[in-house]
Amino acid sequence: MCYNINMKLLSPAGNFECLKSAVLNGADEVYLGINDFNARNNVDGFTLDTLTEAVDFCHLFSVKVNLAINILFKDCELQKAFDVVICAYNMGVDCFIIQDLGLAKLIKEHYPQIEIHASTQMGIHNLEGVKFVESLGFSRVVLARETPLDEIKRIKQNSNIEIEYFAHGALCVSFSGNCYMSSYLFDASGNRGKCKQLCRLPYTLYNGDKAVKTGYLLSAKDFEMSKRLKDLENAGVDVIKIEGRARRPYYVGAVTSEYRALLDGYTADYDRLKTAFNRGFTEGYFNGNGNIISNVQNHVGIAVGNVERVIKGKTFTEVFVHADRTLTPKSTFKVMRGEKEASVLTAFDIREVSKNKFRLTTTQDVRVGDKINLINDFSDEERVLTTLKKRVVDVSVKAKVGEQIVVTATLDGTSATVEGDMLEPAQKQPLTDKDLFTCFSKDDIFAPNIKIEVLEPVFITKGQLNAIRREVYERLKTALIERYRHQINKIKLSTPPLTAIKLKDFCVVESIAEKTDCKNVIYSPESYSVEDVVRFMKECESQGKTPYLDLPNFALEKDIEVIKDIIKQTGIKTVANNYYAMSLGADVIGAGLNVYNVHTANTLNKPFFTAESEVGERVDFPYMTLRHCPFKSHTGAKCDKCTFNKNYTLKMESGKTFKIIRKKLSTCTFYLVD
Repeated sequence: MCYNINMKLLSPAGNFECLKSAVLNGADEVYLGINDFNARNNVDGFTLDTLTEAVDFCHLFSVKVNLAINILFKDCELQKAFDVVICAYNMGVDCFIIQDLGLAKLIKEHYPQIEIHASTQMGIHNLEGVKFVESLGFSRVVLARETPLDEIKRIKQNSNIEIEYFAHGALCVSFSGNCYMSSYLFDASGNRGKCKQLCRLPYTLYNGDKAVKTGYLLSAKDFEMSKRLKDLENAGVDVIKIEGRARRPYYVGAVTSEYRALLDGYTADYDRLKTAFNRGFTEGYFNGNGNIISNVQNHVGIAVGNVERVIKGKTFTEVFVHADRTLTPKSTFKVMRGEKEASVLTAFDIREVSKNKFRLTTTQDVRVGDKINLINDFSDEERVLTTLKKRVVDVSVKAKVGEQIVVTATLDGTSATVEGDMLEPAQKQPLTDKDLFTCFSKDDIFAPNIKIEVLEPVFITKGQLNAIRREVYERLKTALIERYRHQINKIKLSTPPLTAIKLKDFCVVESIAEKTDCKNVIYSPESYSVEDVVRFMKECESQGKTPYLDLPNFALEKDIEVIKDIIKQTGIKTVANNYYAMSLGADVIGAGLNVYNVHTANTLNKPFFTAESEVGERVDFPYMTLRHCPFKSHTGAKCDKCTFNKNYTLKMESGKTFKIIRKKLSTCTFYLVD
């Protein structure tokens, strides 16, 4: 053991079994969702009817419950979403993860005591964005995965908000909250919890008509920060988050237990993290634009051996594997042929035939030379899913002849007392402290720390003692749970008139040379400079048009200083595509801010247009915003030898083609557009 790391551990809970696995394996907090109201609505999760049991279970272990209601809402849906918040809060839910600014405003306006967290879907990635959501009453920000180390430090040093940061799990290839591919192609918005994960499909990169590379070119690796926890703590992160509400209970338990060990100062089993789930691991953008692209779309596990011999039978094939670890029956393996997956098999009958050599039978296609990856270790899964964790309860006992037995159970400053029958003197076998320990250990939640106040030689039946145990523990559980409950009333919301103005008669241009008949011209340049903006403004002035500068949806500290200087020197009106721009005095709310309802529009109170909803004038935003460099990933380019040109495209197998464009500030951001 070396040192403890002072951060909370937040684990996912897609269903009750996952929730139990998280709690029993060491989570400090869990996050879960209500069906139809969270960004994982393809997961068969919780309903209001099943939520109470989940919340109560967590609170018996002093585990905080974060409820994700982190999609964008239409005006007609806000009442129901608001009612869910009130019901869940009364049940004892500790806080709510919110993306929709309208819902957040309603919650803080009517019930300021309710704790809300800014969802990663809000795309908060710099101090300016944090300060904006902090001013609206958010007490914690779930930073975008793209937020680098230096910016985390800057946020912590200049704000009072709690910082939550992803430490493990799936990594979206597109910038948080700004992926519209699923929405635009299939009317299935990721901001509405309906993402079809089109990034996991095969693509071909073209330079003009020449195919450069084919494969899973947008499939991101998985986040894995086990070796950077001290850096995260030093930067000011308060809570580390494990992604995975769509994962199995084993994944939740295994990953939670490994990060729990690390936070408590122990070493972790890196192979176990790989076996739980991985598409390859990455530290993302922690130190800048990351190497995040995998060459696979699904779990690859960990390499454990290779096929040395195959004997084909009429029904089954005998496979002999040389492995560098013990392979256990009922485990599942992925057969890799070169870089590609050949088959998946579960080895029910595997056995060791000699040192490091194993025999199994299968009906799958397996060949000599194939590599064997372990993707599910059945024996470890059994261990994880049978993990027991009990809370130590002080159980004080007063047992005097001629008086009622009195038992008091105390935990976290909360007590419950039960008085039993009058006690008679023992004739043969008096009650002992061992009897008390044995009896009061019979509980799934509590483990007793017996404290004897008085223990005279008295007699009590086992049945009577068991009944006292059940009653005092039940009373204690009820008292512990009730501490978290609330009683606030639902209210009837009304949809106010739209006071914010829909920006009309506008268009977006990427070049000063582009001609347009629109009255309002929004300039979205590849690079930002004072001289370029001045030329644009003069061109608009000569044509009697109103110029605007489109601010990028991602900007680090250096970028913001450049943008501030441009605004100061030119006085140009600006369009905000991320919350950081609100602190710069943005004049128009752009599509990247996801205005989905009247409440959000009025809260921001600026002329606006939208990317998806019908509440404002719609404009097509880029399908994806990419913070990694696809040319480093797929062409071997380096910054000093950049291969980017405007002829590059990505093509889906369906034939749909996307142009790749770039915005260049202190770092490059790439966009997929028509």
